[in-house]
Amino acid sequence: MNPLRWAMQSARHRGILRTTKIAGNVALDCLFDWKYGTDTLRWVEISALETVRDSHSHVVHHYAPYRATKAKPFLKLLRRLRLSHDSVFVDIGSGKGRVLLIASQHGFRKVVGVELSAELCAIARKNVALFCRRMTHSSPIEVREADAAHYRFGPDENVLFMFNPFDSLILGKVVENIRHSLQEHPRDICLIYNTPRHHDLLKNSGLFRADSFYEIGGNQFCVYWT
Repeated sequence: MNPLRWAMQSARHRGILRTTKIAGNVALDCLFDWKYGTDTLRWVEISALETVRDSHSHVVHHYAPYRATKAKPFLKLLRRLRLSHDSVFVDIGSGKGRVLLIASQHGFRKVVGVELSAELCAIARKNVALFCRRMTHSSPIEVREADAAHYRFGPDENVLFMFNPFDSLILGKVVENIRHSLQEHPRDICLIYNTPRHHDLLKNSGLFRADSFYEIGGNQFCVYWT
């Protein structure tokens, strides 16, 4: 989309102040890629991914395009939440790996990305390699090619993240996967939801005991706790 057209539409829907904050974060995200030599900012439509189109054609319409989470607001949120550094972080629908890189800066014991597209996994692994060359003190990062609808959460995976990677049908399956994991391995789980479009589904799932909304740098997050 043309930047001027986007700014006008955003100002109408979000207001001038929030639009200015978002634009500022986009500029910082460009610097993020420049600093680390990564490719995390450019959007990717799910229909443009050959491996998804050919191998998972029956689910393509349930999955959203790749959009990069804004680095600065997300890092601020992690610091505000004060999550344990012994936690294992999982990005559900990790795309090119932007969130994985940011989470590794927080100092989690391990960072995991779950992504349906083989092409995006390849880009993410390249981004991880480039990032780790410049960041000597970061968490181990693993990118797994998997469908979130069938992903089995590990017993130590307790901080989860997503940025509207799919519709309510797939999200419902992910919620059941989390529920099954908790039944097998009881533990406290924190789920961070960027732009919580399907908040009601999570709220009414009976899985989470509490939730809190945050707005940081023009970005909206909801954090859920089991």
